[in-house]
Amino acid sequence: MKMKKELRKFIALAMVVSLPIMSVGCTKDTSTKDSGASNSVAESYDPGSTMKLQFAKNFKIDYLKDGMKIVTDGQGKQLLLLQKDQEAPEQYKDLPSVTIPLKDAIFTSTTQVAYLRAFEDDSVFDSIVGVRATKDDWNFDAMKTRMESGQIKDIGSNTMTDMNYDYEVIQSLNPKMVFTTQGMGTEQQKLMDMLNGSNIPYVFDASSTEDDYRGTMEWMKLYSAFYNLEEEAQKDFDKAIKNVDEMKETVKDAEKPKVGWGIVSMGKVYVENAGSKSAQMVRDAGAQYLFDDIGVGQDGVTSISVEELYSRLSDADIFINRGMPKYGPDKKSITDQAPILADLECFKEDKVWQITDDFWSTYHNIDQKYVDLAAMFHPELYKDHKVKNFLLMPDVAK
Repeated sequence: MKMKKELRKFIALAMVVSLPIMSVGCTKDTSTKDSGASNSVAESYDPGSTMKLQFAKNFKIDYLKDGMKIVTDGQGKQLLLLQKDQEAPEQYKDLPSVTIPLKDAIFTSTTQVAYLRAFEDDSVFDSIVGVRATKDDWNFDAMKTRMESGQIKDIGSNTMTDMNYDYEVIQSLNPKMVFTTQGMGTEQQKLMDMLNGSNIPYVFDASSTEDDYRGTMEWMKLYSAFYNLEEEAQKDFDKAIKNVDEMKETVKDAEKPKVGWGIVSMGKVYVENAGSKSAQMVRDAGAQYLFDDIGVGQDGVTSISVEELYSRLSDADIFINRGMPKYGPDKKSITDQAPILADLECFKEDKVWQITDDFWSTYHNIDQKYVDLAAMFHPELYKDHKVKNFLLMPDVAK
């Protein structure tokens, strides 16, 4: 099936739209981090070693002497990370470089900021001078208060109808480092061209192009390297993978409900491809994916007709709407566009879920999304579990 122009636009919007983020947990004392971090990294990673990655394929961290590091990003570009007061070795003089722990950085996506939350250290947010979001897009204090005080500036629009960068603001912030991201098409390339022309180092975040959501989550390790927090990231990641493995063991012998995942947007239907990370999560959580013959081996979504969606969901146990409540909080927002769907049993029996507004902005805890799905599909196995990343859609929102 051919993707149309609206489909390409939808994918770009879904990947970069800013979302609220959940509350941050506890913090740690970091008063001695700068003085001891380089020694800790040098002791933990031998010169010539490479960061161990279990699922992520689109970045690499190589360790040099005295805690120096080389980052290879999602476009294959390399960046030299230097500890405080270090100078680049002669053989790496031609590489762009940045001093760590990172300061004066710009993050172009809320998903990138979310990775920092894995470290349970509010001080890392002091490294941010700009982000493409407003103060109202955050619901945790680490970012909200810093934007309210003006410590962090909004660097551009990020809505369903307007996505761009304010290049004057970006340059006025004099960033030492920028994290760019997948999506936004020519606007993103325009940003990188400006950064190249201004000799501002940047890293291309390709976390969304990983084959596996566990690989997407593992990008927290890339961000940890900029703060000398690799050990913290590894511990958090190991715990998350353990949670996913335990979930898969719990549901392996359970009966598999039939599940579909998609969206009706502006009268068009888009379903998660069989090769998408979302479809993989459905299978891992112990369900049968109803669109397993659509987009085989491909991530992203495919457009189908309303009639085909109705036919395929005719015996569905659960439908997951990938639209967020801020754009459609109830089943009526779907059936107004496609009235025939109201006759489906999953719609009648309140088996329609949707992702939360902060679903895409919590890549540091993707394991919780896996467990949430398992609890939705097998409530008898998770009687005390409270689903946090998905919401049951009411007939009409109050």
